[in-house]
Amino acid sequence: MNAIQESFTDKLFANYEANVKYQAIENAASHNGIFAALERRQSHVDNTPVFSLDLTKDKVTNQKASGRCWMFAALNTFRHKLILQYKLENFELSQAHTFFWDKYEKSNWFLEQVIATADQDLTSRKVKFLLQTPQQDGGQWDMVVSLFEKYGVVPKSVYPESVSSSSSRELNAILNKLLRQDAQILRDLLASGADQATVQAKKEDLLQEIFNFLAMSFRDFHHVNLTLLIAIKITTTKAKRALHHKNFTRNMSIFL
Repeated sequence: MNAIQESFTDKLFANYEANVKYQAIENAASHNGIFAALERRQSHVDNTPVFSLDLTKDKVTNQKASGRCWMFAALNTFRHKLILQYKLENFELSQAHTFFWDKYEKSNWFLEQVIATADQDLTSRKVKFLLQTPQQDGGQWDMVVSLFEKYGVVPKSVYPESVSSSSSRELNAILNKLLRQDAQILRDLLASGADQATVQAKKEDLLQEIFNFLAMSFRDFHHVNLTLLIAIKITTTKAKRALHHKNFTRNMSIFL
């Protein structure tokens, strides 16, 4: 390999400093940023946005520092229909509620895979793949549909965001550590000759610990259904009114 010589670098410096255009660009980019420095005023004239469809002016949702884009996309699909149907303002479906159950289901899936691969060495590609990232935020359409069908959806006002749902890095780090520890427990149990009933009972104990951790990290949702059964107050474009729970839950069923 030919190493860079000092004389060559000096030549690059000299060529750069000899070009006055580079100096002007340097001043603009270093003070304003590269993209802002490269922006042309004419581009705003040439790219005036014109749309043929008018969408609802409801507030933009924000997944913040989490990997819930797939979840937000699905919930917003239902949300827009509800907003149009009931003329709602500032209405969102709870992303944290779906996020909780997603973490719960992924944890169970991971533990089941640990049991299924207990006869494989830790160096096997499948086991290494499982232990590398026991769970994470990402997902896809069929996964979110399964969550909706099993656990339903609730308004965000009933189940709001928490720090862990809006910024999931710490949650994932601790949950993955717990799952790896649980994997070792289950593998050791199977290696000792325990039967499937004993292993499943132990898995349920471990899931209880995970459930407790998730509930403490998000929030207790025990009273969510009770809140829905009483009433849901909704602000409309015309006036504030109460939407009876039966009407709401009956119409919510069309999305599930």
